[in-house]
Amino acid sequence: MILWTIQHKAAYEDMLRTGVLRANPEYILEEFFRAPYEWMAEQMKKRIGTPPEGAELPVWAWYQWEGKRKRPDMRSHGCSSDKGVPIVLLTIDVPEECVLLSDFDYWHVVLNDGELIFPFDENAVYSKEERQESWEKIFDYECSFDDEDRCIGLSTQATLWEIKAEWVLKAEYFKTR
Repeated sequence: MILWTIQHKAAYEDMLRTGVLRANPEYILEEFFRAPYEWMAEQMKKRIGTPPEGAELPVWAWYQWEGKRKRPDMRSHGCSSDKGVPIVLLTIDVPEECVLLSDFDYWHVVLNDGELIFPFDENAVYSKEERQESWEKIFDYECSFDDEDRCIGLSTQATLWEIKAEWVLKAEYFKTR
């Protein structure tokens, strides 16, 4: 399965030395992302299997952006709060059984501890268990909820435990703007 991932140049160089790139928990941008990332890691264990030794959190990649199966446009993806950071866009070919696909937009509901309950009742109060159970809808990325027609511009993310150096088909260097 062809995927694209944007990584720091240093992480890519480490992968070239070690043969593998794994998520480093020290680099989670915000501490409040820790719980959603751990939830995704648990989903990965259920759906694609236990991580290899040394892998703890997901590595993120793109399967599809705005309904298209193509390389991300770095004019919009190469942005960061820190300008001039060297990054690498990797085109990788990953065995399908190593990948968990999910809906990128609905992933933000998980990040924000919301709920994906349809039809939505704004007066309802949902338990933590109900909210977390509803999050599993992010894996049904071909469906639409609440009469939405989302498939036209659907962005699908991919998570995997690691990227092996032999999976890299192409590496393109950029600097964040």
